Amino acid sequence: MNDYPPVKADLFPEKASSAIARVIRGAILDGSFEPGRPLREEELAKWLGLSRTPVREALLILENEGLVESVRNRGTRVARFDASELEELYSIRAVLEGYAARRAAETITDREIKLLEESCQRFEKLADEGKDLVALAEENFTFHTTIHEAARSARLKRMIGTVTAIPLIYRSYMTYSEENRAQAVADHRAILDALKRRDVAEAGRLMEGHVEWARDVAVAHLVKSDEDEAAEGRAGRDGSAD
Repeated sequence: MNDYPPVKADLFPEKASSAIARVIRGAILDGSFEPGRPLREEELAKWLGLSRTPVREALLILENEGLVESVRNRGTRVARFDASELEELYSIRAVLEGYAARRAAETITDREIKLLEESCQRFEKLADEGKDLVALAEENFTFHTTIHEAARSARLKRMIGTVTAIPLIYRSYMTYSEENRAQAVADHRAILDALKRRDVAEAGRLMEGHVEWARDVAVAHLVKSDEDEAAEGRAGRDGSAD
């Protein structure tokens, strides 16, 4: 129980299972709960100071999002994927989000344009500060979901959701360099500009390129993490042999 991050007592004004899902989701995204970590209902309930029932419901919510997985006879754990799976998920997401951006360019409202402008302002401020990377990732989610809403397709939105939450496990935003953050800011601005001009083809092209760029950053980070972990394992075995 000592490796659980602190939780504020006033975090649960909403439905308990939704609030618990939000807290656990945040722990996954900020790296407190790493891929493969077991998530035991009893321990989570003690950590959060709540009963096991809403914890169980919260884990089902996160399983539907693809952030956790149930393993037979082993319980629930934070989902983990290899580099090829992550690359595939991002590539599918690029196609879907490109289509969403093209649809949005035709149907987006002035109010949604304003929401995107405000999101870009917040995103740029967070990127410049480079301190609260969890908030940066959440603002990125706001930007993208606003475009999904503007596409006016519930089916498309659901499809994008199935391949969006999973890659976030690898927290590419948590490792973004200053250069990466600047690139993301520029991409968001360019996508917004295309949407303002109602340029269907350009909005789709820019969105696909943006997601493919994010894919390459995330996959490179995962590959490096795996290599570092393997190197540490070899070093440990060599040390024990001495």
